[in-house]
Amino acid sequence: MAKPRPVRGIQPSRRLRPNARKILAVRIDEIYQYDGLVGDPRNITELHDMRIAFKRLRYLLEIFGEAFTQDLGPFLDEVKRLQDLLGDIHDCDVQVPMLVAHLAWLEEQESQSVAAMLIRGQRASSPDNSDVALAQFRSRLNAARRADERPGIHTLIAQRRSARIALYEQFTTQWRRLKYERFRHRLETALGIVTS
Repeated sequence: MAKPRPVRGIQPSRRLRPNARKILAVRIDEIYQYDGLVGDPRNITELHDMRIAFKRLRYLLEIFGEAFTQDLGPFLDEVKRLQDLLGDIHDCDVQVPMLVAHLAWLEEQESQSVAAMLIRGQRASSPDNSDVALAQFRSRLNAARRADERPGIHTLIAQRRSARIALYEQFTTQWRRLKYERFRHRLETALGIVTS
């Protein structure tokens, strides 16, 4: 997770608003440092770090909101919306590898069980009852496969991947819209942040 950048020039003896402006200016800038990276859905870490940057900004807007005369509610709503979308994307990015790892674990468990059944079958069978042992083995294997959870996991993986694609599309659409609507400029103006 990306650490927050330090805020320089905070003066505890000064009034709240000037210090809040400095802090918020840095946190807004942190979000926009990811602008060139979020266009690629494979930048999982950067998308997660951007979510954390939105989270920081959200909480600071909530904390410092009373210090400003401008209504920050609409800005806060936009920040929350993007933070939530990025959070949902991150959930998919975490869940899919966990499910894939669980499938690999199930495969390993089945492989070990089959090997154990074969060894038991070889020990117990003689040439006369090898057909019976094979039939028993197949019966146990088929029973285990009927109770198999893998098809459900494969379905869940497909659903989470599909949801991730849709969520990412929503996020990029919202992000482009905010850029087009000059969200950063409007927010900084509402906060009285002077940019150079």
